[in-house]
Amino acid sequence: MELKTRNDLTFLKKSAIKEASNQNWERAKQINLVILNQQKNNIESLNRLGIAYTKLSQKQNAIKCFEKVIHISPNNRIAQKNLAALNSAKNKKISNTVDKRLLVNDSSKSINLNFEHKLATTTLNPGENLEIKIKSDSIQIYKNKKLLSEITNNIAKRISKLTKMGNQYSCTVIGTDGDTINVNIKEIHKSESTVDIISFPEYIKPHSEKLSLNTNSIFTLQTEDEDTEK
Repeated sequence: MELKTRNDLTFLKKSAIKEASNQNWERAKQINLVILNQQKNNIESLNRLGIAYTKLSQKQNAIKCFEKVIHISPNNRIAQKNLAALNSAKNKKISNTVDKRLLVNDSSKSINLNFEHKLATTTLNPGENLEIKIKSDSIQIYKNKKLLSEITNNIAKRISKLTKMGNQYSCTVIGTDGDTINVNIKEIHKSESTVDIISFPEYIKPHSEKLSLNTNSIFTLQTEDEDTEK
C-alpha cells in the first residue's frame, strides 16, 4: 500500500508539472491540492499551488501558500521571491507564462543567484529566459543581446568550466525586488565527460547568495576560488 501511494504521488507530481507547463492552471491547482491532501507540508507542491493561484489571480490564496512554505523552510528562494512579487506594487500585472523548470527543484542541478542592476529590473518578468555567455572564468547574462551583468566567482568559474566540458545551462528569472534580480541557473544537459561531476555540490550553496558589486559592475563572491570537484 505504501509503495502504491508513493507511485501515485510520483504520477500526480508529473501531472501537476505537465499541466502547469501547458498553462492549464485550474487543472494544475486541483492536482496540487490532491497531493497536499496526502502530504500537507510538501514544499514543491505548495510552491506549484502558489504559482497556479497567482496565474488564476487568486492572490490571497497564493500568498498563503508561499507564507506556509517560508514557515516550513524559511530560506526557500522560490517562495520568498514569489511572495515579494505578490506584495510589490510594481508587480500589479502578472505574466501568464512560467518556465516549467522553476516548478521542479533539484538542488544538485540548479542554483539561485541574486545580483543588482538598476536598469534591468523594470524589463524582466518571472519565468523569462535569459542567455548565458561563457568567458574564461566568468559568465555573462544577456537579455536580447543586452548585457545585464557579468558574474565572476567560484560558481561562475564552475559553470564556465563545465560548459566547456559539454554541459549546458539555462538561466531563468525567478523575480525582481527593487534593484535586485533573482535568477535560477540550471543544468539542462550533462555531457559524457561530466557524468560523475555534480554541477552544484552542497559546499557552494551557502555562499550562492553572497554576491557583491565591484567598481567594474562585476558581481563577485567573497570566498576563495575552488576547482571543479566531483
